[in-house]
Amino acid sequence: SLTSVKGRGVFNHIASMDSSAHPPTETEALLGSPEAATMRRSRDTNGDAKRVRWIVHSIAAIATVAVALAVFGSDARGWATRVMRPTMGGTDPRPFIVDFGDSVSPSFRHQAYVYRCQDDYDLHTKLTEMNHHGMFDYYKETQVTVGEPNFGKCYNKHFSSSFGTKPVFNSEMKAHKGKMIGMFRMPAQKIAAGFVNAFESCPRMQHEHGVQCNPAHQSYAIGSCAAAVNPTPENVEKYFNCVKGCQVNMLNGNFCGGANPKCVAAALADMPNLDAACESPHSADEKEIQNAISKITDGHFAVVGLAEKYADSVRKLRKYLTGAGADAAAAVGAFEKANGKANGHKDKVAKVGIGRELEPLVPFGEGPDVMKAAEAKVAEILRQKGLRDIADERLHSAAYDWFDKHGW
Repeated sequence: SLTSVKGRGVFNHIASMDSSAHPPTETEALLGSPEAATMRRSRDTNGDAKRVRWIVHSIAAIATVAVALAVFGSDARGWATRVMRPTMGGTDPRPFIVDFGDSVSPSFRHQAYVYRCQDDYDLHTKLTEMNHHGMFDYYKETQVTVGEPNFGKCYNKHFSSSFGTKPVFNSEMKAHKGKMIGMFRMPAQKIAAGFVNAFESCPRMQHEHGVQCNPAHQSYAIGSCAAAVNPTPENVEKYFNCVKGCQVNMLNGNFCGGANPKCVAAALADMPNLDAACESPHSADEKEIQNAISKITDGHFAVVGLAEKYADSVRKLRKYLTGAGADAAAAVGAFEKANGKANGHKDKVAKVGIGRELEPLVPFGEGPDVMKAAEAKVAEILRQKGLRDIADERLHSAAYDWFDKHGW
């Protein structure tokens, strides 16, 4: 049964990549692609027995879950098109959603799906039913998304990106210039949110604190990871060093926090030691920071969203995907101001008031009170220790400028 196995296996990017130190290729990172399957069979046949046993053990500990099989099938059906077009040097007419993780990017991604596919698959109602203070249980969320064939059918028709947090490779950038969608968040707030959300994108810390701190494991529940909701200066600094530069890294084709598919799989399988599976987090250099910024300034993105201006971000998203713009009653900033929020450069996730022109609006938020309190404590520790994510701060500044300059 779904609840009797050890690992939930609901990540959509599990792969049996080679343990060498080279960065993962695009094909290696794509779960379910024919090319990846061929490489797996080749390595299983020719590789040494110890490595093969490790791979088989990792996959077996994960792929036994029924939902995982649905993830595999759903992603595989869309990857043939996603891989071949960029490889052949062509372009893809479908929008590409960049999911940076935390609690905001997934809601923005779901919102895009609802605007394009609501008539084909009622994701909005399913998410509303499982809404937990603006967050969703990862397992249940996966069941109603990639676990549902009808969801995948419409998603692959309208969107080119894989479903979930994954870096953007250069070929994908080239194939989707002018059609990319992303929700950017101020780095201090993103790091605080990721910390309380069970050390998101840092498999080593998830592994260190046990499977109850891995959202993909059956034992996890929102707010249940004791170490995540009781932040200490030591853990905050460790997490900061793990995920700093996350958004810059992802726009350069690097996994955030060293969370490559093999590392994620090993952590979820609760392997005794992650050294063979996990690489050190990548630290972005000046060239990579400039490259990430250029993706915003040179026209790659059709929609740049800001977590602190969520309502206006949804309006931009809605216009791009449906052609419907904001009416006179929904001027920029009206919803935030109606809820006591100034239309300035705030560091929190903006609240959305009741606005029918945005319906159906996917639930979003910062989680229950225990997580919000912990998030505030993480942010305070970051401030006290002088920990600043300069790379992502520079990227966010470019995103903010884009947002201010682009109207409806």
